[in-house]
Amino acid sequence: MATTYEWSFPNFETDADNKVKVIHWRYTAVDGEYSASMYGSCAGSEGMDFDAMTKDNAIACVTENQTVEDMQSNLLAQIENQKNPQ
Repeated sequence: MATTYEWSFPNFETDADNKVKVIHWRYTAVDGEYSASMYGSCAGSEGMDFDAMTKDNAIACVTENQTVEDMQSNLLAQIENQKNPQ
């Protein structure tokens, strides 16, 4: 079965002008009955209006300091450890 990946953005912290200050994120991998997640937060782009925020904007914020490929490798390693515990 192929591993699937999903982004979620459960919370955006905004200032009084509705500008995004912090984006909270989660990236999840699922492989059959196994799953793994990473989560964190990142600073919003300067002047990004919450009403104009897109999923691509949020992903770009998260991937400024890490690549999607590195994140997927991390999640796959977590799933492999679940399948074959040491």
